Amino acid sequence: MIVEEWKKRIACVTGASGMVGSRIVHRLLQQGYTVRALTRRRDLTLSGVDIHRGDIRDESALKSFLNRANLLFHCAAELKDESRMWDVNVTGTENLLRLIPGAGITYFCHLSSAGVVGKTEMPIVDEATPCNPRNMYERTKWEAEKRVAGGVNGCCAVVLRPTNVIDERRPGALGLPMRSGWADYLKIFLKGGENAHIIHAADVAAVAVYLIEHASEDPRCFFVSCDHEPMNTFAGIWKLYKSFARAGSFDESGLTVVCLPVAFPRILRTVMRGASNRGNIVYSSEKLLRHGFVFPLGLKGAIRQVIKERETVTT
Repeated sequence: MIVEEWKKRIACVTGASGMVGSRIVHRLLQQGYTVRALTRRRDLTLSGVDIHRGDIRDESALKSFLNRANLLFHCAAELKDESRMWDVNVTGTENLLRLIPGAGITYFCHLSSAGVVGKTEMPIVDEATPCNPRNMYERTKWEAEKRVAGGVNGCCAVVLRPTNVIDERRPGALGLPMRSGWADYLKIFLKGGENAHIIHAADVAAVAVYLIEHASEDPRCFFVSCDHEPMNTFAGIWKLYKSFARAGSFDESGLTVVCLPVAFPRILRTVMRGASNRGNIVYSSEKLLRHGFVFPLGLKGAIRQVIKERETVTT
């Protein structure tokens, strides 16, 4: 595939105001693409972006949105309202897949979630691990994945499964050392040895755009995580954050975090809520790394970026 043929063309993004979608838009604009964004919000404005007002369940709106486009990044999803999850997450994806051939889309990136794996006893999870989604969100994202896996004629399709996506607005587990309240110390004591699975939204966006140049005819799936970094635990990111906030560098020597053995919180969860995954489960990005991808931020870069962005907001 000739990379130059993809440049300066039209890229469509659903969920363009979200953590990952907004950063995909930014990367595409930097690379010279014409970018369209589909949104239901009347107040959304994005500099340099062609805004299309409409709903992912509205076929006429989608036809206009996708007309004569080349690339499609599907980041829109319903995360909270279970009554809307099937319509948005599954039917919305089906609508896009049905319209892709007629629109001329040649690259489709579907943003899913590592959560589709659900309950597993595997210590290391990869793309071959069976999926057993537990809740409505996980089930609908898995059903959408299966639709994408069916393939679309003439279109290269990829599915991304990011772990716990963070940024300066939603720092996730990184919020614990930021706040450092008594409840945060208690949570670190209980869960400190467990994997936090954090990954910055900018790294997920970088994967989505990187794969344009590394696409194949067969649909492919990739976990997107920094679980290969040993400090990506609740205690580890606590120490990294505190060391950087204190000295502007990642020298965690002298910082001690007291926490229970990693098996304990799983036992506690099992007693309170039933069977759960082990706390040190790893969602492997080995397949992605084998394709030559290098995370622009990684774990330490993500922490540094969140601190920098939050300082910019508050000054």
